[in-house]
Amino acid sequence: MSDIPSLSYCADYVRRNDKDRFLCALFAPVEKREDLFTLYAFNQEISKTREMVSEAMLGQIRLQWWRDALADIAKGEVRKHEVVEPLAGLIGQGRVSPATLEAMIDAREFDLFDNAPKDMAALENYIDATSGQLSEVAAGVLGAKGDDAARAARLAGNAYGLVGILRAMVFHGRAKRQYIPENVMEKHGVATGDIFEFRKTDAVKAMTHDLASRAKEKIREARKMRRALPKLASPAALPIVLADNYLKKLKKAEYDPFSAEFGLARPASFRLTIRAISGYW
Repeated sequence: MSDIPSLSYCADYVRRNDKDRFLCALFAPVEKREDLFTLYAFNQEISKTREMVSEAMLGQIRLQWWRDALADIAKGEVRKHEVVEPLAGLIGQGRVSPATLEAMIDAREFDLFDNAPKDMAALENYIDATSGQLSEVAAGVLGAKGDDAARAARLAGNAYGLVGILRAMVFHGRAKRQYIPENVMEKHGVATGDIFEFRKTDAVKAMTHDLASRAKEKIREARKMRRALPKLASPAALPIVLADNYLKKLKKAEYDPFSAEFGLARPASFRLTIRAISGYW
């Protein structure tokens, strides 16, 4: 009989659906890991909404269910649900703000309407409200305090989120969803069909190189603030290291965003994570 304990529902859910954050959470103290898995499972529940519904209204109903669940927790009523129950524990301990979780839910409304961001500012606002905010909350769950620590974690989340948009181009393209800003595509002469048909044109590669440079800049910006984040909270920012490695793969693929070596089909392995992170971001 194996002595290895089985994973909780949230841990296994994150392992199957958000492998990067699952692996990075393993670098957190043992007693804090389940808190991260709970938070990341909640993020998965709301982020997968678009994939779960056939029309925007149904997605809005699903997101409203989560808002109502948070409202119930505030009234002392906890819905019987594998993610809601441990999330209620975090909220009850004052370690996660319901208002912040609701803001994360609100940000996911953008996913439901399949409209490309108008410009880079719109995309970055979306990333900040989703990936950036998630990293900040995760750092808080791990004990980080103060505005500087929150900013450091949020910058790391934003860098990881932008790389995630690039890595998801095939996934989004198959679903006829477009997250590359309209003005960025216009600048490089890229048409929506080029993305949806996975055309490996020079224009697509130039556009991807442009966005990758922006992501690299964000990684550098985040790392300038890493001393503000205490080591105990560093697992909240560790996905930035994987993002940096993904950009290296993208460069090796000559900025082809449709390369099988770069996209979501090839998440980081545990061995790679250990080698890349080495305990520090």
